[in-house]
Amino acid sequence: MLNNEMHRIYLDVNNNEVTINRFNVAYKYTILEQINDLPQYGYAVLNHLYVNPGLEEDFERIFLNRDKHLRNTKGFENLLFLKPHRTHEHYVIITFWHDEAAYKHWQASQEYKASHKNRGTRQGADKSIVNRKLSFNISLELK
Repeated sequence: MLNNEMHRIYLDVNNNEVTINRFNVAYKYTILEQINDLPQYGYAVLNHLYVNPGLEEDFERIFLNRDKHLRNTKGFENLLFLKPHRTHEHYVIITFWHDEAAYKHWQASQEYKASHKNRGTRQGADKSIVNRKLSFNISLELK
């Protein structure tokens, strides 16, 4: 189990299932994609994306068929793409980094720009599939 006790966020992975306990509420997910083994600790960015109802399959297809630029990025440890067990809950994309500096380096990189080139366009999932007003992210150290 990875956790951040100060912010009361816990992540437990069991086979193809993930439980994220956030502020004493447990959310259950199925892993749709995993890149690399889960690290023992590191800087985690949890992107909670609210997918408009009825567009879940479109979102999954677009995300799973994206250009993948993370594998060779310095400081990248792991990615989990999580599908919620219940309807009307957020999908979660978690990336783990060696530290916050590695994540910031990724955000400033050409690979990041290439990965997010369709954001806000017709081809991007965020145009009509993801409701950005109901989406959020959490960044923190997990041990």
